[in-house]
Amino acid sequence: MGALLLDAAIGSRAASLWVAAANSRAIGFYRRFGFAPDGAADVLPEWEDLPEIRMVRPAQG
Repeated sequence: MGALLLDAAIGSRAASLWVAAANSRAIGFYRRFGFAPDGAADVLPEWEDLPEIRMVRPAQG
């Protein structure tokens, strides 16, 4: 279901997203669709200082 939603939302376009740094399942999911961490990181103080990383994907196809 997640793959269908991702495809409907961005198709083959380039994209970036932020994901919780400790969420290995989400990171693995996005890696399967060509996303990779680009080195950017942040902390969300309003979410109990949740660390997050940015993942990016070039246009596909």
